[in-house]
Amino acid sequence: MENAEFESSLIAELNRVLLQAAEEVESEQRLDLAYEVLETVRFEQAHTSWLDRLRNTSGSVELRLTHIQLPFAFGEVKHIADPFLILENETAQFLVNLECVCAIAGLSERSQTNTKPDVINWLDNVWFHDLADQKLMSTWYLKGDQVIEGACVRSGFDSIDIETSSKTFTIPKRSIVSGRTLKSS
Repeated sequence: MENAEFESSLIAELNRVLLQAAEEVESEQRLDLAYEVLETVRFEQAHTSWLDRLRNTSGSVELRLTHIQLPFAFGEVKHIADPFLILENETAQFLVNLECVCAIAGLSERSQTNTKPDVINWLDNVWFHDLADQKLMSTWYLKGDQVIEGACVRSGFDSIDIETSSKTFTIPKRSIVSGRTLKSS
């Protein structure tokens, strides 16, 4: 009888040890899976552009710009069409050259890939033409910290013409850091 009890307790102890070992293996597998998921997320984050995050951002962002007289602009992104974006707040609308953005505050942590390619450039086809048609006064911040105030009177594929009180300037689009057009009250 004692022998049967001993065998029974030995089998019970072996079952307990085996169950504990199985739980430990299962726990290690969960840890391995969690680590694999974490590494996948890190990989995806490392390959996500700030523009993809910007496309998914709702609400205001603050852009730090490379122009001494307009060091930052803030507002909601209304449109992105490489190489520009339209940023708008309560008082003004900004045209911002993406190449002249130094830093951004307020980006979404998540990304959204570009489902509508920037190649179809809405800015060239609509925005610049509307600005020229309306002849709205704008302040143009250019590379080299230059500023020109005037109305856009013509839009070409690579430049715009700005009419000031004394001259008309043709500005290559690549030279534009930002343009600010005040909203009418």
